[in-house]
Amino acid sequence: MQIRLFIDQPLNVGRTVALPENQIHYLRNVLRVQTGAELFVFNGRDGEFAAVLSSLGKKDAEIQICRRLRGQPERRDVRLYFSPLKRDCTELVVEKATELGATTIVPVITQYTAMKRVNTERLRAVALEACEQCRRLDVPEIGDPVTLPELLAAQDETKPLLIHLDETGRGKKAAELFAGLDGAAFLTGPEGGFSDAERSMIAKTPHTAGLNLGERILRAETASIAALALFMCR
Repeated sequence: MQIRLFIDQPLNVGRTVALPENQIHYLRNVLRVQTGAELFVFNGRDGEFAAVLSSLGKKDAEIQICRRLRGQPERRDVRLYFSPLKRDCTELVVEKATELGATTIVPVITQYTAMKRVNTERLRAVALEACEQCRRLDVPEIGDPVTLPELLAAQDETKPLLIHLDETGRGKKAAELFAGLDGAAFLTGPEGGFSDAERSMIAKTPHTAGLNLGERILRAETASIAALALFMCR
């Protein structure tokens, strides 16, 4: 079993790092590992390291950093702005967006958004756990919720192209739209879609484009995952 932990401290070979209480509980009571176990650790800045669990008590534990395994990759600017869904679906979107490489994930409140209260701390924990499991070395930024008008008002040529999922079928195909783009921002609506007024507002916003994901009506969480997968797996 490979154990990966996010360590929010500087990491370098030879360093001894004390673990926080929640990770001590995880190692001791959930995984039931013993002193001497090999761990893989990262901090989102310095790459990935192999480490050894040098001590493990009820309230104190330390690891010894042994060797560097991977350098820190360059961070792409890939954003997901999504309308919050029911809790499990919202957490699924954040988990899969993290696995697919989104670097910024922000809930967007729209006219038909059903779940307007968002626990961003919980979403940050979901993203962090996804990074640990999928061997990702950086952690996405989970932003506080914004309204759709606030998001659109801030959109300009200095930001990545804002790609909204076009429910009308008039959007461009992925291959055409993604050509030449290194980064992008995706905007997905709620279960009821965008209102007519919101679609008009999006259409009038500069540096935006519509994406056509095909003839089927996708669930909101499926649309977010599909758009990111198409972009990241080119």
